Amino acid sequence: MSNTEGKSENNGNVNTRSDAWQASRGEMVTTGLERAVDWSLRSHRNEAEVHAINYALQQTGWNRKRAAKLLSISYRSLLYKIRQHNITPTVEHG
Repeated sequence: MSNTEGKSENNGNVNTRSDAWQASRGEMVTTGLERAVDWSLRSHRNEAEVHAINYALQQTGWNRKRAAKLLSISYRSLLYKIRQHNITPTVEHG
């Protein structure tokens, strides 16, 4: 069947250009009944950043200047990342 008869050239393949574009923007793409999983490099980097920042803040008792030094980033960069990732201190009930 030729493309002029209305049939798509991707022969039913799920990975289309728009899917690739959405994935490159950090959006989750689902196919059928699958659960949405974001395997993008950006999502992994953000997750690692949040983990490292939380660890540094715990180690320093939420002293942001010392945490920034521990992470080898500027104080302003740390403040920006805390806001960007919505990181808040956890309150432990004792």
